[in-house]
Amino acid sequence: MTFFNLEKQNKASKQNSPKYRIYVVNLNDVDVENWPAAADATISADILKAGKKWTYLDSTPASINPSAAPGESPLNGILTLTPVIEGISKKSLQWVYDNVGEDCVVVWERCADGQKFIGGSPCSSGLKLSYTGIGNLDGGIGGISLQFQGQECPEPFYFYDGPLVVEADPT
Repeated sequence: MTFFNLEKQNKASKQNSPKYRIYVVNLNDVDVENWPAAADATISADILKAGKKWTYLDSTPASINPSAAPGESPLNGILTLTPVIEGISKKSLQWVYDNVGEDCVVVWERCADGQKFIGGSPCSSGLKLSYTGIGNLDGGIGGISLQFQGQECPEPFYFYDGPLVVEADPT
């Protein structure tokens, strides 16, 4: 699985609004054997294996829509995230093609206040990455609509205040 930080999109292709930053890591890069217990509904420890780093991308604020719908069991939820990357670059499109179908852990951060959340724990077998649209999307903007969806889990997401060490931006 290839992850890298997606280059900034052309400002002319973006709406001017607050953003979410999405941090993504392949579930294989997570130390699932030592997944930390949440305290006060918060994960504070590093979840990655030694030497592994996060990749990030920016999405439109209205698109992230974290929702934990009930599963077949009333005690479980299924987390779905639907970020939209505004604009299409060669790197962003290749990243999607290289990673579609992969299981991931995702942290999403509201840029307005810095609050972070984490989903895709080993309980849910990670969040499977797919795309729901590429090209002209609703609202007439060009971009890539993604979906990260988990399986049933009693705790579909938590707050997150652990470290987020990211790969260096591409030169």
